[in-house]
Amino acid sequence: MAKSALIIAIGLLLTGCNQSTNQPVEKNSRLELIPEPDRAERLKYEAIQALRKSGCVLTNPDTSICDIKIRDAASAAKMIGNKNKPDSLGQYRFYSTHERETLTLTQHPGDGANQISLFSVEYSDKASYNYHQLPIDTFKSEKGIRLGMTKQQLIQRLGNCYAGLDSTKGYIELYYRIESPKDSRTKLLGRNSMPIYYASYKLWNDKLGKFEFGFEYP
Repeated sequence: MAKSALIIAIGLLLTGCNQSTNQPVEKNSRLELIPEPDRAERLKYEAIQALRKSGCVLTNPDTSICDIKIRDAASAAKMIGNKNKPDSLGQYRFYSTHERETLTLTQHPGDGANQISLFSVEYSDKASYNYHQLPIDTFKSEKGIRLGMTKQQLIQRLGNCYAGLDSTKGYIELYYRIESPKDSRTKLLGRNSMPIYYASYKLWNDKLGKFEFGFEYP
């Protein structure tokens, strides 16, 4: 009797093993749920590649904010003065009046004092960082671009030669780019000895909440 029970137990064990082996593997479905760590960079790369292939070129880029001209130290010094010092990232930060907006001016390594290569504007958060205030209510670019504008208003000023990045419900980033030698009309890159100019406009619910433009660090 004991021998028969042992044989039956071994048979049941082997059957259970076979059944577990034949079960469908869920490994792939689980892996699909794992987020791709560099997905945003991949999508940006693909969007830029598509923009290049389209042959569409930005011909009227923004190059100044509040009379501060890109890589023109004299114009920056006239607006912000000569006593400001950049932080460890090479950035100067300023509030608009009432601290509603924050303007970030970036000078790349090797740039001289007040030689600004990148502009960025966004709404200020609730915290106060004791940035100096400029006597300006709204930071506006030479093309008239300011926070709160709609997508259509941006396109009217800059054109349709943009890549749509990270487009989700209620959010889109319009990304413009000029690469040498495709700057035959503006001559912007050649005049400044820079390889790439880009402009990024981030909209939430069709309202511009942050924008930046200027030269990539070569």
